[in-house]
Amino acid sequence: MSDFPFEHQELFDAVNDLVPAYQKNKIIEFIKLDTDDETEYDQIGLSLTGEKRETGLIVPTSAPKSSGGSIWSAIKAEIYDYMCTSSRKYSKERKEAGITIKQIITIIATAIASSFHIAVGVVTGAVTVALLSFFKIGKNAWCKINTPE
Repeated sequence: MSDFPFEHQELFDAVNDLVPAYQKNKIIEFIKLDTDDETEYDQIGLSLTGEKRETGLIVPTSAPKSSGGSIWSAIKAEIYDYMCTSSRKYSKERKEAGITIKQIITIIATAIASSFHIAVGVVTGAVTVALLSFFKIGKNAWCKINTPE
C-alpha cells in the first residue's frame, strides 16, 4: 500500500461521487488548502462527524462520544488497520490490483457505518478527510502518529 498513487483529481472525483452535498464544499475547500498539519485534519474530521460543535444556525445531528465511542477515532483506526498493518481484516482488499481512492473510501466508510449503525453517507466526508491526511502526511509519519495505544 505504500506505493499507492495519490492523485488530486481522483480525490475530487470521489468527493463528488460519494460525499453528501452539505459536506462537499467544505471538503473541497480543505483539499485545496494543501496542508500537512494533522491537527487541522482532526478538527475538520471531528466537525464532520459532529464531535466538534461549530457555531452557526445548523444543529449537528450526531452525539459526541456516542455509546460506540468516537466516530473520528474509529475512522482513523480503520485507516490505520487498512493502510499501516497487514491484518487479515482487509487482506482481500489490499490484494486487489488497481484499487482506487474511491474504493478505499467506500470500504472504510462501510466498515464504520456498520459499526455505528449509521448510513454510509454520514461518514464518507470524514473518511475522505482522514484518507487525505494519510496521503498528505505520508504513510510512515501518519502510521506513527496514529498508532493505537
